[in-house]
Amino acid sequence: MPRNIRNSAEENGWLLTKLTNFKLSLPFDCGDCDLNEYFKEDAVAHKEELLSETYQIKETTTELPFPVGMVSLCNDAVQRKTVKDHDFYKDLPEKKRYPAYPSVKIARLGIHKDFQGHDIGSYMINLIKKMFVSDNRTGCRLITVDAYNNDRVINFYQKNDFQCFNNKDKKRATRAMFFDLKRLKL
Repeated sequence: MPRNIRNSAEENGWLLTKLTNFKLSLPFDCGDCDLNEYFKEDAVAHKEELLSETYQIKETTTELPFPVGMVSLCNDAVQRKTVKDHDFYKDLPEKKRYPAYPSVKIARLGIHKDFQGHDIGSYMINLIKKMFVSDNRTGCRLITVDAYNNDRVINFYQKNDFQCFNNKDKKRATRAMFFDLKRLKL
């Protein structure tokens, strides 16, 4: 039976927990210099400034000295005009069509380079979804991400049921995407 306690979630041998010892992030290498720098340096400053919280995913059956994956989450809000053309908004009764929808944003996500291609990122996304649906920390309807605009990253988020908000950012460095938490069936 998977356990799900505040600030952590476990399922199928994977445990997502809030990172409290940032020294653990030092051997973390996802193969992307920008993400590595964020997790090794910026994540601590963002935590101290109350801008984001960083979580790690580890396999429960091994004792690796570093996280297999890391993700930083922060609060977000999505304006009505951004979602008004999407099914979840169209299906809302008029009295529930708010000017903005509270969201949690995936600020950064990386999987250690030795573990990429084994669906660990999907496990992490699913644990985040379940963590916010089963014990919603702040009240949020959506998970958002500004995904790097390359086929591998966009396909990863689409595989995990994220949708692009629109095509206005199709030529930009990142694409704004979302997942509607009400779609998740526990």
